[in-house]
Amino acid sequence: MADEQNTTKTKKKWWIIPAVLGALIVIYIIAQVTGRGITADTLDGKFVQVLENNNCLACHMENPASVWYEGLPIAKTMIAEDKANAYKFIDLEKVIAQVNAGEPVSAPDVAKLEMSTRNNSMPVVSYTLVHPGTSLNSEEQAIVFEWVTAQRTAQVTAFSEQYGMNLSGEALEKAIAEPVMVLPEPGYGVDMDMAMLGLDVYHDTRLSGDNTLACASCHQLSHAGQDNSPHARGITGSLGGVSAPTVYNAVFNVEQFWDGRAADLKAQAAGPPTNPIEMGSETWEDIADRLKEDPDMVKRFKDVFGDREISEDTITEAIAEFEKLLITPNSPFDKYLMGDESAISADAAKGYELFKKYYCATCHVGAAMGGQSFESLGTTTDVMQYFEERGDGIGDGDAGRVAHTGVETDRYKFKVPTLRNIEQTWPYFHDGSKLSLQEAVRTMFKYQTDHQNPTDAEVNQIVEFLKTLNGENEYMSYDFYPSNNIYPEY
Repeated sequence: MADEQNTTKTKKKWWIIPAVLGALIVIYIIAQVTGRGITADTLDGKFVQVLENNNCLACHMENPASVWYEGLPIAKTMIAEDKANAYKFIDLEKVIAQVNAGEPVSAPDVAKLEMSTRNNSMPVVSYTLVHPGTSLNSEEQAIVFEWVTAQRTAQVTAFSEQYGMNLSGEALEKAIAEPVMVLPEPGYGVDMDMAMLGLDVYHDTRLSGDNTLACASCHQLSHAGQDNSPHARGITGSLGGVSAPTVYNAVFNVEQFWDGRAADLKAQAAGPPTNPIEMGSETWEDIADRLKEDPDMVKRFKDVFGDREISEDTITEAIAEFEKLLITPNSPFDKYLMGDESAISADAAKGYELFKKYYCATCHVGAAMGGQSFESLGTTTDVMQYFEERGDGIGDGDAGRVAHTGVETDRYKFKVPTLRNIEQTWPYFHDGSKLSLQEAVRTMFKYQTDHQNPTDAEVNQIVEFLKTLNGENEYMSYDFYPSNNIYPEY
């Protein structure tokens, strides 16, 4: 009889635990929602308040604080995944610090915030399940959009002034409204005498240790600024660790090389000539001495640089000045952005919309449609699976930005390549592992988006859009370059 009474009491109390949990959740939601009004006076201040009110830093920072329920069985796994993926997507601690300091926020970060708000995809469903009461309301969304417009207006205005574009009216409005924009014409602000000297030095094999290779050997102007090889060959036939990126539109890169170890074009030009695997010269003094033996070259440097002698400094400055000319405007897509809707096909136009919908345009942004940030390979799928599928292990070139910064969170981060002329710059990715645009697009879907199994129609439409990015430049038909085909094809 006593056992029956205890069982009855237990049954009557079954509701206590869920009732207590329900009460805690209600209290938590009230705490979250209470005080979420916007009180700041400035747009930047309001924007920061939106991020803080929605507790965005619970995931979007390198070392987010723990919450009291993080150890619960279901919440533990979900929160850990949210934190890992969120920080890979965007570091909002950095963004808030930049805004508070009055510094510009990068174009990719602006695009990420815009797309996430427009698609109402932040916070993600798994986040709201374990952090109830957090989601942007209409007022907060409006603030984010206003802030994005202000940021992009400043970016577009500065860019158009820097490259003499003088955008105004409808063209300016469209540039501000879109995450990408048209390319400028080459030549604005370029010292042409120095650039023409740089053109010749760019093709001069005396920069290499055995007088066989020039910059143009791996970055061939008539081959879209690279060599269509998975890995570039050096003077001894040895292979580099990564694919040679294109030099076309490289002037727009935030930094150079896949890992960003060179701050600008001049610093980039200084690297390969004395790299033992690449061009193999012992020192820059050796290179300068070889050029000084040429009276015509001495005179040309004198005409351009005056009393500054032939040296690493003047050689790389000349090459960089020439590379400023390697801009490829007037693509069909540029014409489309300028208002000519007939410039691209209906499938390509649909592909562009899909390109934005699936967040491709959060990294491939700006005029070059890339080169503005370093992103993790594998933001939604484990990067180890990428290397396993490739099948040849992890090589030196696979480390990514960590090789330059030494910061472990930069491992497997690579500079986002420009998509300009992408149809011509195969093979794709830092390792040159994908030969076709279709393969590359599917790989991006799998490893960088939540839409991991696109339809054939979606892939083909995006590919059609990518093909509209082929632009024009007079050096694309340049009919002389030193060949690096002195070694057997592989």
